[in-house]
Amino acid sequence: MIKAVRVLNLFSTLLFAAVLLLVYAYLPISVNLNLEQLGNLHKQDFFYRSLIIFLALNILLRLVIFYGLKRLKASLLSWVSGLIFVTNFYCTLLIGFIGVWNNPTHISPAGYGYLNIMGPIFLIIWLAGLIFLVFKKV
Repeated sequence: MIKAVRVLNLFSTLLFAAVLLLVYAYLPISVNLNLEQLGNLHKQDFFYRSLIIFLALNILLRLVIFYGLKRLKASLLSWVSGLIFVTNFYCTLLIGFIGVWNNPTHISPAGYGYLNIMGPIFLIIWLAGLIFLVFKKV
């Protein structure tokens, strides 16, 4: 199971890179994030900040899993490692939505609001996996 989770983690990392590059290619020069403290970002600043946040989050999660949770059983370790996949996929969905949000002339953002909701749904499903693992052992 751990190997399958590692493959999913690799897949989600590659998917994030592909979506980030695609969104970067179609972004206007000024990226609107609808955040008051940031305002509008230059598209290169958006790209590098997104990449740095993604890499920092992945490195942090991998360090916590590798050093902090090394002694868990294989099923629980694969469940915890699945958090990397879930967060990577959530970041991918958010980057995709920002790309849609900043291209209203080509794509209507109203039809892509579900991208913001899918991330928390995946987190809830991931947490439900823990409940399933706990009751499966009983």
